[in-house]
Amino acid sequence: MQADILEKDIHFPFLEGGGEMGELTRAFDWTNAPVGSPQFWPQSLRTTVSTVLHSGSPMVLLWGDDLIQFYNDAYRPSLGIKGKHPAALGQKAKDCWPEIWTIIKPMIDRVLGGGGATWSEDQLLPIMRNGQMEDVYWTFSHNPVLNEEGKIRGVLVICNETTEKVLHFKRLYESKQELSFAVDASELGTWDINPYTQEFLGNNRLKQWFGLGDNENIAMEWAIKVVAPQDRQRVLNSIHQSLTFGSGGLYDIEYTIINPHTQEERIVRALGKAIFDDTNIAKRFSGIIQDITEKKAIEDRLKSFSEEMEKLVQERTFQLENKNKELERSNSSLEEFTHIASHDLKEPMRKIHFFSDRLKSLMSDRMTEDENIMFSRIENANNRMMALIDDLLLYSRFSQRPLQMEAVDLNEKIRKVLEDLEVEVHNKKAIVNIHPLPVVVGYPVQLQQLFQNLIGNALKYHQQDLPPVVDISFSVVSGKQLGYPLQPREYYLIEVTDNGIGFDQVHSERIFQMFQRLHGNAEYRGTGVGLAIARKVTDNHHGRIVAQSEPGKGSKFILYLPV
Repeated sequence: MQADILEKDIHFPFLEGGGEMGELTRAFDWTNAPVGSPQFWPQSLRTTVSTVLHSGSPMVLLWGDDLIQFYNDAYRPSLGIKGKHPAALGQKAKDCWPEIWTIIKPMIDRVLGGGGATWSEDQLLPIMRNGQMEDVYWTFSHNPVLNEEGKIRGVLVICNETTEKVLHFKRLYESKQELSFAVDASELGTWDINPYTQEFLGNNRLKQWFGLGDNENIAMEWAIKVVAPQDRQRVLNSIHQSLTFGSGGLYDIEYTIINPHTQEERIVRALGKAIFDDTNIAKRFSGIIQDITEKKAIEDRLKSFSEEMEKLVQERTFQLENKNKELERSNSSLEEFTHIASHDLKEPMRKIHFFSDRLKSLMSDRMTEDENIMFSRIENANNRMMALIDDLLLYSRFSQRPLQMEAVDLNEKIRKVLEDLEVEVHNKKAIVNIHPLPVVVGYPVQLQQLFQNLIGNALKYHQQDLPPVVDISFSVVSGKQLGYPLQPREYYLIEVTDNGIGFDQVHSERIFQMFQRLHGNAEYRGTGVGLAIARKVTDNHHGRIVAQSEPGKGSKFILYLPV
């Protein structure tokens, strides 16, 4: 019945207005609250609630024995978006603030006990709001509220959240500390001049450089006096320029200062800026000074070193030019050798072959067995010499890189190699497994010859009781992970594996040298140039070739070609 009268028939002027919280306070069902219906509230409570609701300052009223809460719109944001609002209205303070009750309860008790108002500034009171505990700073006071009998019946809390202000000052302090640390770590001097009063402020490091104690002041005359005489006018001119409006106020100059007591000279670089007022008069001039004495000494040493290096480079350039000339002569000699080898050396061999063949025909009817063997040896030696000349020509040609690389499909090159070796593959019933291979950037003719030599060797050095099996595959590896002297980049790792006779691993480097053969000519024909050509080709491609083998267990040739 009491609630019905409150809602429909009774109006309370002291609750009119007061914004959103005024509406919530009017709509609240106070009949079941410890303070009862507003029609029974004492005048002191009515007056204080009205004051709170209409105040522009954040306020909270705690009333009665249960400290029931009333608050206004100005206080509302401090409760958070998803926090204690609106449940805090009409709630007991103890139930609303369990997280800080042990802190604020003694202050409230002091006020209720007649101990007078309390004042706290920028106090940390972590509260639950927005679904989590937050560190919140407050400046607040607890004030007694008297009833009609003059007894303290409530506590009026006037509070402002100062979290942003406190955090701002903390950030400023931390920034100042970081700046101070940076200045100290960088061993910088700092200065600040008031152009109006000529007051000169500096840190302790600057005072030390100027020959002053930490507690002594820096006079403008003293600051000018410590500048070396040869630099003094230049420094004054630069200061005057910086303090002139329109110059931008920038100050950047190097000069020498001399400690008047120790006569220690120090080369410094001063950096600063002038700030101007509304009348275009400089009102502040500040900056830093860095000791660059050691830096200048290093620069001088580097300059001297640079001059020495330049002289050395000139000498090396002269030597290199001479080497290039020698190389040109060597290349010319190589070309001359190629011409001789292809014409002058081959021609006598062709004549030996022609005349020995004629002589053999003329003597065929009366030739003894020993004579027949001698002619066979001449023919074999002649053939070996011709093969050797051909291989030398091939090696000399591959010793020189073509002018330009191009994209080379290794699958296509190996197909051409197998076409050239088709008869030998067929006769030996060889099996060649080719996994998909990459397209590399290189010299087509050289790469084809490389695989020609490797596959040809696998067919040549096969085990007599087994058909040759050759397997060719690839992967991508990093040069940094390999133990070979390769650049830190990616490489195609191409493996050519066979099931041939193999060789002892101790010969893994020897086989790539010119004319080095592990078997006699009677067993396996060859000149010992093929693998030397293979290494020359990989060198020309900035790659590498290595071999792994074991007698009777085949061989593996591993190629590294840049991706």
